[in-house]
Amino acid sequence: MQRIATLAALGLFLSACATAPECAAPKTPEAPPTASAPERVTSITIPPLHEWTDRYADGKKGDVRFFNLTKVMAQYGLTRLQALGVQNHYRDLTRADAKLALGDALDQAVAKAKAGELECGVDPKAMAAAKFIVVFDLDETLYDQYYDGAKCHSVGFERSNGKMKYIHMVPGWEDAIRRIDALGGKVVIFSANLDDRTITNLRHIKLDGKDLMSSPLIAGVFTNSHLIQQEKTEPPGSAEKPRKGRPVLEPSKDLRPLDESLEKIIIVDDNPLRLFQFRNVRVFKKFHANHYCDDAEFKKTFDGVMGALVKEIEGSVAYMDQNEGTSFVRAYLPYSQLGRIAVRFMMEGRGMTLEAAIDYVRAHPSVVDKRL
Repeated sequence: MQRIATLAALGLFLSACATAPECAAPKTPEAPPTASAPERVTSITIPPLHEWTDRYADGKKGDVRFFNLTKVMAQYGLTRLQALGVQNHYRDLTRADAKLALGDALDQAVAKAKAGELECGVDPKAMAAAKFIVVFDLDETLYDQYYDGAKCHSVGFERSNGKMKYIHMVPGWEDAIRRIDALGGKVVIFSANLDDRTITNLRHIKLDGKDLMSSPLIAGVFTNSHLIQQEKTEPPGSAEKPRKGRPVLEPSKDLRPLDESLEKIIIVDDNPLRLFQFRNVRVFKKFHANHYCDDAEFKKTFDGVMGALVKEIEGSVAYMDQNEGTSFVRAYLPYSQLGRIAVRFMMEGRGMTLEAAIDYVRAHPSVVDKRL
């Protein structure tokens, strides 16, 4: 995978993030690894699920394993963002050289992460300073790339195989990103799609004259290689109380590398099946370009949904500003997947108006379930 970005040296990275919980200085490693190289890789690997559970199993290249990121953080003294980078680098290295010993791949991946090399292009200092963070999914959220769009599309380009590629952007996407930036927020893209395909598409989509891989309004890009799985022994559970854990079986999008506290970040996504932090999820209606281009009533409706999303964000930022100590996630809670359930609950149980129910949920966040 082509390198997206290389961050500054680790010393600069740590000094920039010294005061931020989500990118605080890594803890001292537990102990230097003493096991053999293959054992060191195995010791931090989450046991794979059966192949029949993975519909993409036949298309994987390299050693596509999932690491127990909590162990990687503790063993090598890394932040969660760096530990995720280890997993990503490890996959890239084994994909590029099938003969590379697994232990060597791990050592090289750790060295890259410690040196501050992160392919996602995220600047931890910028994440720490951001007032809030909005993560956007791509497929069926920000765009539709799977349709015959010769007559109706936003972007068209010739692929390496000579065939045309058409992409239709969701209406209002440019204005949404600009308005979020103007409010002091940061926008990150997170697609579950393959790395190369995602990057190629983003290089052909322009925002204010810059492609989305180099736009100053995009703070980072995560792809399929940044999905995680999680064992039940990892936080918020523990080895002593695994029943309190949160196992993540489906390769999913984790928001903690961007905000460990999960208090200032949301993700806008059409597919909750690849998510698990539902207090931070804003479910978005799937965007299908064929339907949008062929149905006038559907088009008219979809033309307003991104603007409505931004109004939610603007109202939440205003509430946060007016109520000192209130986090962005608490202010936005009524619009999250779990918060919407609580809003509906108050409307049905108390006969509240929508506005009154939203105010109540913000003032009484405990009415919102902590998890599904």
